[in-house]
Formats: sequence, C-alpha cells, structure tokens
Amino acid sequence: MVNIIKVQKVPQKTQSAESIIARFCCYFPQYKFHEARKLPFFRLKMMINIWEKEYARRMIDLVEIVSAPHTKKGSGVRKVIDKYKKIIEE
Repeated sequence: MVNIIKVQKVPQKTQSAESIIARFCCYFPQYKFHEARKLPFFRLKMMINIWEKEYARRMIDLVEIVSAPHTKKGSGVRKVIDKYKKIIEE
C-alpha cells in the first residue's frame, strides 16, 4: 500500500494597503492618512523600512549603554564614549 502525502501551502501574512498606510502615518505623524494615500506605495514601504532600521539602531545603542558599566573594569563605557565622540567629530 502506498502512502500519499498532500502538501499544503503555508499561509502567508498579507497586510492590506490601508494597514501599511496607517503604520506609515504612525511613524510619520506629519502625514495625514489621505495625504499618505497619494504617495507611491514603493516610497511608503521604503520609508517604513528605513524608520524600522533606525529604530533598531537606537535600541542597539541603548543596550550598549545599559550593558557598558557591567563590563570588566568599565571598558564598555570607554568604548561607548569613543563611539559617540567619533560620530560627533565627523
């Protein structure tokens, strides 16, 4: 007897265009919903992606700042200070 295995598609989460526009308006409150609706969809997605990357960078910075004092002899503190001095001097 032969066993037959049927493959099912994995459901993908799809976001409606309206939910993407609403999220865009949350990230960029200077845009009203009806104004954001007029923008090209590609631009909305690009700006959302850039905002999320910048937010992630901020969170990484906060983790470094919080964890720095707990390193050996505070070497992490010096590392964080040097990082921000370098940014200021650019």
